[in-house]
Amino acid sequence: MKFVLWVAMLGIVCVAYAQTAHDVKKKDVPEFLRQLADDRKTIADGYVHWTEAAKAKNVDAILNMYTDDATVLPEEKEAASGRNAVRALYTDWFAQQDKLIEQKFENINSVQEGDLLIDSTRYSGTLVKDGKEVAVKGKRLVVWKREFQGPWKILRDTWNKSPIQ
Repeated sequence: MKFVLWVAMLGIVCVAYAQTAHDVKKKDVPEFLRQLADDRKTIADGYVHWTEAAKAKNVDAILNMYTDDATVLPEEKEAASGRNAVRALYTDWFAQQDKLIEQKFENINSVQEGDLLIDSTRYSGTLVKDGKEVAVKGKRLVVWKREFQGPWKILRDTWNKSPIQ
């Protein structure tokens, strides 16, 4: 008899907990959606900031977008891990790269889990090479990490070109 009573009480507690958890989740959904929209806007703004910094060949502005332990995997170059290596990569790349006139990013898809967001994008733009405008396009995969009580920064970054048709 005591066993049946304990099972019944446990069942009541579980039902009460489930109802409370369900009510809390329902209340949290609008806040979650607002936060998700804010996060996505922040990431989209990050691409705009990256483009402006790349157009200006501003290594410090680019570097401020990366975490201290970031890894960058550029096309046809060695991987760069850590702040100093990422700085060296962009310093060298901007010294050799032609002038970026414009660049746009189009989201392919994104997956967010907590403080990490994995973002796949297509990019297209225009460079000036040997005095002539040249179209570029490609794909980019970026892992963004929200710093503790701070902004989203790039943790991993890789890109490669796509054929121009």
